[in-house]
Amino acid sequence: MNKKKQQMLGNLEIASFCDQLSMIVSAGIPLYEGVSILHDDAPDEATAGILSSISSSLDQGSSFCDALKETKVFPKYVLDMIEIGETSGKLEEVLTALTQYYKREETIQNSIKNAVTYPLIMIAMMLAVILVLIAKVLPVFHQIYIELGSDLTGFAGTMIRFSDLLNQYLIAIILVFIIAAIAVFLFTRSETGRRIAKKSSLAMSTASSRFANCMALALSSGLDTDQGLLFAEQLVDNPYMASRIKKCRDLTASGKGFEDAILTSDIFAKIYASMITIGFKTGSMDEVMHKISDEYAEETDKQIAKFISVLEPTLVIILSIFIGLILISFLLPLIGIMSSIG
Repeated sequence: MNKKKQQMLGNLEIASFCDQLSMIVSAGIPLYEGVSILHDDAPDEATAGILSSISSSLDQGSSFCDALKETKVFPKYVLDMIEIGETSGKLEEVLTALTQYYKREETIQNSIKNAVTYPLIMIAMMLAVILVLIAKVLPVFHQIYIELGSDLTGFAGTMIRFSDLLNQYLIAIILVFIIAAIAVFLFTRSETGRRIAKKSSLAMSTASSRFANCMALALSSGLDTDQGLLFAEQLVDNPYMASRIKKCRDLTASGKGFEDAILTSDIFAKIYASMITIGFKTGSMDEVMHKISDEYAEETDKQIAKFISVLEPTLVIILSIFIGLILISFLLPLIGIMSSIG
């Protein structure tokens, strides 16, 4: 837990905290002793401060949930689940489920980051290579042609004129790119941009994985399906998926079976129908939800890998064609001139 006191803990920090406490509880060690053990082994002052606050609250008679709440670094979902675990006597199971949940959340977030970051880096590098080629390399060729008393026409002449403009207005062009990048960044952060992004197949696949993960945590912690759906609707972080979850809740409230409601709501693809039915009938719905979450996580990774596998050679081909055109346009006339001189 390597955070300042008023900042929310990250996924891996929460997972690590819950994992360690789960082992302590399973060993039969009281919570206040377990927190003291963690405090003694705290890796930094910030973590020690958080654990000291929890320990102090427990010593004053607060519940574990209230002690965590006092630190203001745990998300509401963790606090709600801990409270349920304390009330139901299933704290160890809840802590284990929270550990798995937040590890999966970290995997999902990393997949999303990779899906966005890597293509942007590749595109930026390609544009940088093209700009350097036009702004710095082409003028060298142009100077050679001037010294040889020849003029460039066609594509080569157009590129030289573009190179002159680029060098003349280089600062302005860089500013335009920066402003455009900032505008795109702000748009992706805006409500409209988020809604557009969250409607993509990748975002919906991620939301399905997150929903299954939420349901697995809720069900393995002793909650019923209605409570699990309510938690999932609040946590899924996708308005389109949230509306489907609400539809599922409405259907179950009207008397429809959970397995039918979840499929009717289009939360999952139809291929998972048999898994959900078997899970519901055998009472192993939490395990089924874990499997479905893993399946969607793998599907998300496959979509990202497929996108990158198409994008990477496409950018290489575009760059190769551009460089090839420049070389042909500039070198062939130069070879002709050198041959005539020879």
